[in-house]
Amino acid sequence: MTVLPSDAGSGKSGAPPVDRILAEVRSWPLFAGPVIHARALTATDDIETFELWLEHDGSVRSVGLERRATDESTTLVFGVPDAATTVVRYRGDTTGAVDIETVRPSGSDPGAAWTEPVVQRILAELAESADLPGDAGAWVYTFEDVVRTHGSVGDVFEFLRRLELWPGSLAHVHEVSYDEDDDGVQTVWTTVLGDDGTRHRIPSIRICLGRTRVVYKPRTVPPIARAHLGQWSVQQHADSVTITGRHTIALDPAGMRQVLGAGATVEAATRLVRSALGKHSLDTLEAAKSFAENRLRSHDPALSWDRLGTS
Repeated sequence: MTVLPSDAGSGKSGAPPVDRILAEVRSWPLFAGPVIHARALTATDDIETFELWLEHDGSVRSVGLERRATDESTTLVFGVPDAATTVVRYRGDTTGAVDIETVRPSGSDPGAAWTEPVVQRILAELAESADLPGDAGAWVYTFEDVVRTHGSVGDVFEFLRRLELWPGSLAHVHEVSYDEDDDGVQTVWTTVLGDDGTRHRIPSIRICLGRTRVVYKPRTVPPIARAHLGQWSVQQHADSVTITGRHTIALDPAGMRQVLGAGATVEAATRLVRSALGKHSLDTLEAAKSFAENRLRSHDPALSWDRLGTS
């Protein structure tokens, strides 16, 4: 049993911080290192289901999560429905503490040996994040960049997925190596060039979802942040295609002071993040657009850039 500290509270708006952060499953990738991506599946008044991509011991697995909530308690069931590998139950007691109990399933389940330690780490890191000053959500910043193209969705997605195309197309990407499994999970090592010419090797996990979306999570981030979640998505419209880069950053209060000084503010930190990360994001979108439009023009040399458009 793990006892997590929490402020007393009642009702949805006054729920203890641990209760709130455990309930907001889609935010877990920001506050728990092993959670790469969380996708909501179904929801009723008292039951929600999700698909989680978790990383542990160098491997990434997709794990189901069922969240059952009542006025008195919440149960989290990790694994396959009706054959759960790990069950977590928590409830606020009269002191405001939250008890977390992990139950090993009966019988032999090889999945438990992998899932149980991951769940324990997730719970510990979520509890730590719940202690951030104010609400954990106050330290989260999201922005988007959008580029329009007349290239095809398939060609845009090909560029976004095939990372070997990025060096030479993106000034900030020096080198990329990656492995991809049958489920579209990519384990990536990217050497990025800084503005001062220094090189930084960044490991990340990327998940290709269908043929229009890639989500990713760098495994290392600058001190100013706790986590960075990225997403590249492609959408077909009647006469064009939009390419969107979406980035969500969980800021780190101590890291902000380290980078910006004792008077660091969230506003100053988000400006810095927007400027640095936004440039790379927009460069990537423009490179995907150029790749798709060059591919389109190679199929029909009569097309002019005026006809393709530049917006």
